[in-house]
Amino acid sequence: MSVSLAVSIAVFGLIATREWLPAFVRIWHVMVAGAVVLVASGQISPRHALAAIDWNIILYLFAVFSIGRGLYDSGISHRIATRILALRSPRVALAGFVAVFALASAVLTNDAAAVIGTPIALLLAQRSGGNAKFYLIVLCITVTIGSMPTPIGNPQNLLIAASGGVPSPMLHFALWLLVPTVAGLALATVWLAPGALAHGETPVEPEEPAAANDKPLWPFTLAVALLFGLVVGDSVAEAIQPGLGIPLGIAAALAALPPYLFSPDRRQMFLKLDWPTLAFFVAMFIVTGSLLESGSIQAVLGGAQARMNEPLVTAGIAFFGSQLFSNVPLVDMYLKLLPSLEVGNLMMLAAVSTLAGNVFVISAASNIIVLQMAERYGGPAISFGEFARKVLPVGLATTAITVAWVMGVGWLTG
Repeated sequence: MSVSLAVSIAVFGLIATREWLPAFVRIWHVMVAGAVVLVASGQISPRHALAAIDWNIILYLFAVFSIGRGLYDSGISHRIATRILALRSPRVALAGFVAVFALASAVLTNDAAAVIGTPIALLLAQRSGGNAKFYLIVLCITVTIGSMPTPIGNPQNLLIAASGGVPSPMLHFALWLLVPTVAGLALATVWLAPGALAHGETPVEPEEPAAANDKPLWPFTLAVALLFGLVVGDSVAEAIQPGLGIPLGIAAALAALPPYLFSPDRRQMFLKLDWPTLAFFVAMFIVTGSLLESGSIQAVLGGAQARMNEPLVTAGIAFFGSQLFSNVPLVDMYLKLLPSLEVGNLMMLAAVSTLAGNVFVISAASNIIVLQMAERYGGPAISFGEFARKVLPVGLATTAITVAWVMGVGWLTG
């Protein structure tokens, strides 16, 4: 076993057993420590470590964290929560919450929806007397499933759409993945509703920012509109002419300009950014970069590497590989190892790598964002095992439904 693989397994193991570690140890501490060990031991050079970091994704996360923080400080989270709670019953309010953030993840990416939705989930739990842990898990599952049917729904879909193997990405993603998305959201809502609506651990309500109503909201609503317009425009441009669009990180950075240029609280917005989560992702790319460079991934794949164009093989690798490496770096590595690009196989890769996020905390970037942001807002900590127990049935069921649907569409169009 290579040192890179051993360190990755150790990182995964420590995150899985974090509930038994000292309270001050956070998920990002573990991942950063793993990256430091790999660089210090010479498993990956500093130059290669910097090259392994997907700065496009880091810039994107910086931008959406900025927009999300600014929206919260403007008081919009409290307004949205009030509107949702005004629906006729707690069950309808929960369904409304799922619908709003499934749509948000489809059009703004799941990470942006996670940033905006975390304080709203805590507010809904506090004001309705529901279980905060379940509301946070509902958000995690919603933004994961809801991001599946569009090429702009999550970073791994964007990587696949940008590969050039999917013509007319908006049309093809919807054709292949919209039906299982709707079925998965319905199943998840029914499964988790009793736990979310039951009285349980309710957090202190996230404090509404002082003088929120006096702060201009337009820079942030403009930022959201720009993000949507630029991301959709980029997808259309890529569909017309591969290479014509702009990177997602640049698009998000442009969208974040109005808050930084025109908001009077720009300095506080920058200082209150979720820097630990950004550090987690920088370190994660270094760890996976070391794995790829060492040849550990290729060795683990073995004979399966020659069958990576087979949809069922892709489904298996995407599902289990996402548990070890998280879905974004898994897809990045998978695309680099694929001998050819075929639409059906790419749709399977997109769908299963996305739904694999509904297993463990570390399986999807959006899970990390929700849980770490919740703790920063004073919400409850959710252990690795607790998260897995609640979401695993949904993850397995929605993955089975989606694999069957994609195979069926492939058979009909093949």
